[in-house]
Amino acid sequence: MAIPRPVRTVAKTLGLRRPHGTIKYPRINFASGLQDGAWLLFGLVETLRPEVCVEIGSARGLSACFVGVALKHQKHGKLYAIDPHEPTAWNDEASVDTYAVMRKNLRACGVDAYVEIVRKYSGDAAKGWTKPIDMIFIDGDHSYEGVRRDWDLFVPFVRDFGVVVFHDTMWAIAEPSARREDMGVPRFVDELRQKGYPVLTIDRHHGISLVQPRIGGMKLT
Repeated sequence: MAIPRPVRTVAKTLGLRRPHGTIKYPRINFASGLQDGAWLLFGLVETLRPEVCVEIGSARGLSACFVGVALKHQKHGKLYAIDPHEPTAWNDEASVDTYAVMRKNLRACGVDAYVEIVRKYSGDAAKGWTKPIDMIFIDGDHSYEGVRRDWDLFVPFVRDFGVVVFHDTMWAIAEPSARREDMGVPRFVDELRQKGYPVLTIDRHHGISLVQPRIGGMKLT
């Protein structure tokens, strides 16, 4: 089966190869636990054709580049990439100050015009926010209080058929040797599920969950 042109475009832009179903990043320093889960974000953007995307937690820019290339392919929309790019409780050792690395990666992908780096903590970025959001990727503060705060701050702006994407929603199962008492993402997303929000979880790359932020989902009839 022929590879769709958008997929060829993103692979060429990011310098990706897919031997035996895996993705390697030979030219750009993307090191990220999201790995090829970034293709999910790319596909969502290609499908939703969003006006406004938001991500909380950018690090080196893997997710931002995949979203940015999809937006560039459509010649439409913008991603607001929120990250303080300074030490936090959730940086890995190599991700303490990633601002310059992310900017370099965005330029290498040619998506500067479609991704706006918001070098702030999410609470500061939310002040005065008014833009309706089509898709938001939450991958910043992984404490229960932090992820809940990001949900409370930004989800009221998500459109009726918008999508909220969480990373690391299966951390305790996927990384039992790296268990952290302060890891709150799985707990928070499971609470959303119990409250009646539609939740779809993919058990790859530490768990990626898609949530429609309306209890019971949107009526289709």
